[in-house]
Amino acid sequence: MEPEVLKVLLLWAGCAVIAVIIRCAPLWRAVWRLGLRVHTRWEGRRRLPISTRPIEAIAQDARRLGRRFREPPRGVSFAKFEGTRRAYDKVLAEGCLALGIEHLLDVLPPGTELDAERRRVEWRLYSAGLHLDDAA
Repeated sequence: MEPEVLKVLLLWAGCAVIAVIIRCAPLWRAVWRLGLRVHTRWEGRRRLPISTRPIEAIAQDARRLGRRFREPPRGVSFAKFEGTRRAYDKVLAEGCLALGIEHLLDVLPPGTELDAERRRVEWRLYSAGLHLDDAA
């Protein structure tokens, strides 16, 4: 075969391959989505609950740290206050994990958004039966 004919054949073959890829792209997307959906459902069913401490211990720590966080002693250093806040947020996150409640306490930076998320989590935990106040 002559080189020019070979070039034309290769060009047509390349165009044909591109046309097939473009034509099959919606089918590939549908297959991909179906596979992703099946994988997500499978992972959701396969995921076992993570064992945590007893909920009573979590509630006791949440009450103790919540009291320290809301009513810090006079003259407490910022480092001690920040440590108490982080420990309280960690205990709230552990309570959320134990009760299956979603939260953003681990990802939000300190500020008004974190404070609002903390109040929301406290309310959700209270609604789920984990009482964070001292009255019992």
